[in-house]
Amino acid sequence: MRYRITHRTQYVYETPAHESFNEVRLRPVSDRRQACLAFDLTIDPPATVIAFEDYYGNAVHDFSVPYMHLGLIVEATSEVVTFAAADEPLSGPRAGEPDRSPALATLAGDTEFADEHAEYLTSSAYVSLGGAAAAMARSLLAADPSTSAHGFLMAANAHIHDTFDYQIGATSVHTTVDEVIAGRRGVCQDFSHLLIALGRNAGLPMRYASGYLGQSGESEASHAWVEAFIPPWGWIGVDPAGGAVCTGRHVKVATGRDYADVSVVRGTYRGGLAPELSVNVRCEELSDDWGASALAGPERRQSGMIQFQTLGGQRSRQLDALARAYEQAQKVSPAMQSSWSDAGPRGAEDAPRQQPQQQQQQQQQQQHRQRPCSPEQDAAS
Repeated sequence: MRYRITHRTQYVYETPAHESFNEVRLRPVSDRRQACLAFDLTIDPPATVIAFEDYYGNAVHDFSVPYMHLGLIVEATSEVVTFAAADEPLSGPRAGEPDRSPALATLAGDTEFADEHAEYLTSSAYVSLGGAAAAMARSLLAADPSTSAHGFLMAANAHIHDTFDYQIGATSVHTTVDEVIAGRRGVCQDFSHLLIALGRNAGLPMRYASGYLGQSGESEASHAWVEAFIPPWGWIGVDPAGGAVCTGRHVKVATGRDYADVSVVRGTYRGGLAPELSVNVRCEELSDDWGASALAGPERRQSGMIQFQTLGGQRSRQLDALARAYEQAQKVSPAMQSSWSDAGPRGAEDAPRQQPQQQQQQQQQQQHRQRPCSPEQDAAS
């Protein structure tokens, strides 16, 4: 499957913001299951972008806007090919293939295996071991004590899909796993954290994946699911919001221990009172008759990390943006202006703050008993 994906995040501030430092994770991965053919990132106001990989191998783009501005727009455009059809699993056993994974009890008791995947077996920012999740994991294991590792993963995924309600607004970006279990409702971030908790409590390495669900058209969010490391296949993706394995529709952007490691936008800034966040994601399915030449031929153009390719042109645009920001600052109320000096704003209004987080609603037609494509909490942590 081949997709063109545009992800636009916009912040609007009531008063000028400045000293804005941000990092974004928006470039889809390239591995043996998918390839990112092209990627462009546009920042407004203009900013110099530094690209690097984080500890988990995710592509990160770092930038800052030191001068005053009343808004920030981050827009990424990607072209991606997934090496599977819309109804074909990206990983794990294929239809009709026998379950060749080891017994979960054997895998959980393998100290060498546990040491190798230790960071995906312990507590993390959004996933704690013990509590209600541990009790639920024990209940699932009691139903089939001899279950295989893959069998447990599919049973836990189905249990969440069948017994929890997908409900936008029932949780927040800070909702804990125990709170999700108590309320029996949530969105994709909640269900992913719950599935990770079940797996880790049972001794199965689990990680959080963020990305997009292809064929979803235009929406207000990205998507999230889970990957479990199961021999002999390696990392297997499952979507608890959809109750099925990940297929050629799933475009992966980043992975980590939980949402804290893969948040789309993370940043701090000064000023900028009453921030408002809006997100728009557009997934367009392209012809899948792309051929191998798409990976090596002229169609795979050079990615542009920023919208300005020369230092001189970029500097000119930044100066123009600085002039606009100065004009915007003159529109601030007299009461607010009195707290500004040549060095910038002072006082409580200028205290460092984080870019806002927000659950966004995403509409998606249901297919194969899938719920609407659940939202990713888009922005900072």
